[in-house]
This record gives sequence, C-alpha cells and structure tokens, in this order.
Amino acid sequence: MKKIIYALFCLVFLSSPAPSQELVRIAAVVNDGVISMLDLLARIKLVAMSSGLSDTPEVREQLMMPVLQNLIEEQLKIQEAKQQGIVVSEEELANGVQMVEQQNGLVAGQINEWLFSLNIPYAFFERQIEAQILWGKYVATRLRPKVTVTEEDVAAEIEQLEANRGKPEYLISTIALYYGDAASTEELEATATRLVQQTRAGANFTAMASQFSQGKMGIAGSDIGWVREDQLQPEILAAVTKMRVGSVSDPVPTLEGLYIIYLREKREILSLDPTRVRLRLMQITLPIPGDSSEDVRKSQYSFVEEITRDLKGCDQMELLVGELNSPDSGDLGWVLLSDLPSEFREPVLNVEVGIMSNPVKSQFGVHVLMVCERQDLDQSSDHKETVRARLEAGKLEALGLRLLRDLRRNAFVDLRV
Repeated sequence: MKKIIYALFCLVFLSSPAPSQELVRIAAVVNDGVISMLDLLARIKLVAMSSGLSDTPEVREQLMMPVLQNLIEEQLKIQEAKQQGIVVSEEELANGVQMVEQQNGLVAGQINEWLFSLNIPYAFFERQIEAQILWGKYVATRLRPKVTVTEEDVAAEIEQLEANRGKPEYLISTIALYYGDAASTEELEATATRLVQQTRAGANFTAMASQFSQGKMGIAGSDIGWVREDQLQPEILAAVTKMRVGSVSDPVPTLEGLYIIYLREKREILSLDPTRVRLRLMQITLPIPGDSSEDVRKSQYSFVEEITRDLKGCDQMELLVGELNSPDSGDLGWVLLSDLPSEFREPVLNVEVGIMSNPVKSQFGVHVLMVCERQDLDQSSDHKETVRARLEAGKLEALGLRLLRDLRRNAFVDLRV
C-alpha cells in the first residue's frame, strides 16, 4: 500500500495526472463522510512544505499516518459544527485566507501563487481554512458561553501565585496525541517519535503543532503559556524540569495520550519583569569632560551627593533642576525599566517613590535619579484580567477536549490505508 502511495505522489505532484479511479480511492471513512487519497496526498504535501520539511519519500511516509489522523479529527469537527447549523460565509473564508497570508508576510493572492508552484490545488488549502473557521465559530457560540470564571476564581489564582512566588514557572508549547480507537498505541508512539525527529531536524514546531496537535482550540492551541509546577501533570513535570530552554522532549506518555513538549522559556513566579514595570523619572546630570582629572571627577561626584542629600519628592527635584540650569537634567517622562541603560536599572529598581537614587557614573557624567511614579503592570487590574483570561482559556480547552474525546469515542472510523 505504501508503494502505491509513493507512486500516486509522483503521478499527482511530479508528472502527468493520476488515473481518476486511484485519486478518488477512499483513505478513510469518518461516520458518513470520506477522506480521499487525493485529500491525504495534498495535505501531506502542504504540511511538509509549511513545516519546513524536505519533500522526500521518507518524509511523506513519516507524515502519512499523523496527517490522516489529523484529517479524521478535522472531519469530526466539521460534522459536529454543521450538525449545529454553523456555516462559513464567502466573506469569512476570504478573511481567513487573508489572515494566513498576513501571518506569513505574504501579499493578497500570493498564497495562491505559492500553492500553484507546488502543484497543490487551492481548494485543498481553502478546505482546511474553512474547517478551522467552522470549529472556531462552534467554540465561540457553543462552548464559550458554558465557561464561567468568578471573582473568587481570579482571587484564588492570584493567591496561588503569591504563595508560589520565586518558584519556577515554564513557558511551553505542546503537540498532544490522544489515545483512541482511530489509532493503536503502537501507531501513536511511532507517530510521536517521527514528529520529534522532524522538529529536532529543524521543522517549525508551531507549524507542526497546528497540523498535528489534537484537541486544540485553534492555530495557537499548542501554546500552553506560562504554567507553574503544580499545574503540570506529574509525567510532564518530570520531563520539563530536565529540559533546557529551547529544546524539544521525547514523547511523554500520560493517561490520555502522548505529549511532545517545547520548552520556550523559564523564569521565577512573580519575578520582576522589566518589560512590565513603568517608571516616571526625573534626573540631574552633571557632565564630566572626558579629559578631566580624577580629582575633578571626585569633586563632581561629591557635589551631586551634597546638593541632593536632603531632596524628597519630585517637586523639590524640579526646583533644583531649574536652579542648576542643566540641559541634560529634568523630567524623563514614563519609561519602561527594560528600556533604561543597564547601569541605571539597579539604582532605580528598589528605590521608593520620591527618594533619590545613589549617584550613577556614565560616559556622560554623574547622574542621580528619582522615581516620581511607578506602575507594575503585573500587579494592576490588567494583571487580574490576564489571570481571568488564562483561567477562561484553560476551562475552554478542557471543555473542548472532553467534546472531542466523546466525538472520537462515538465515531465510526474505517481506515483504508
């Protein structure tokens, strides 16, 4: 059967048209729908190219069963959405295609040219976009209204964050492959091993996850986000704690299936994030010429310490700036802590509002800074909304997974390859 598939690949994508009876052969039956060999072959080609894989017979063989399983899940989603009366308009479909082009830095219509150059019919790509839109509308209209996150839920999550302050948290993405009737455990393990090999060989993890990760809510479904150790399954936690940032794990077996983990980043919980701290600063700068003697430098340093020793509050700071008539002194406005030069971050990191920092030397002279206002965005109402959104996404994901498992469990699936 695999030799036949290879021959079909050559006929479909490399030379003259294949016999129509071969192309319309059924690869799988899913309830009252079918997946043709041409559907399977076109999707394999599309997956290989979009993931940065070489289009070789070996890669096609590795992708055949993962892609077929993905098409089966896609069929189940389409059938469920259409049974609920959900449809995709021409405008929605066009907007979906345009969004894909924008995400890939392409101009309008360029995706069609790219597909044509690969001998992939545009209809197959459009069908995949339609399936994603259908499922997105189903999630938005049927599942999301069932998700509720209360103020108590948000408060409890923030309390958990405080209780775990300083402990590790991980930014991870995953490819999830669930056990089910459509594939044996051996097939699932073989699929996961191939996907690991391909991602480690340079395939784009996000692209691979968007094609193969089961139960995802959309394109970004593989992105788990920041998670604490107590939020991870024991098997996944054991793998993550041994991983280096930027690495991809071996397949991790759990009760429900296999996970491939990509550890994108690691940090301490509630650690200060310079990109999330805004400061309104004032500074006094006394320039020191580059050819000045060491005595002159010490003198300027002592002078700055003397005139700012008793200063408190930005109003007093502003008066002193006016008296000094220094063009390099004054109100710096609002700045992100991460945007400050490294030598200035530490002096203002923990200084209280309205209190002068210690003098700082730079190539431009001697500086003293005062924090007039501070905003830690992670401790603001914005932080609460971020926590709320994360809790909602988690509940929605769990609801979607239960539905997909039920659909798979109750589906009639007949593999013909």
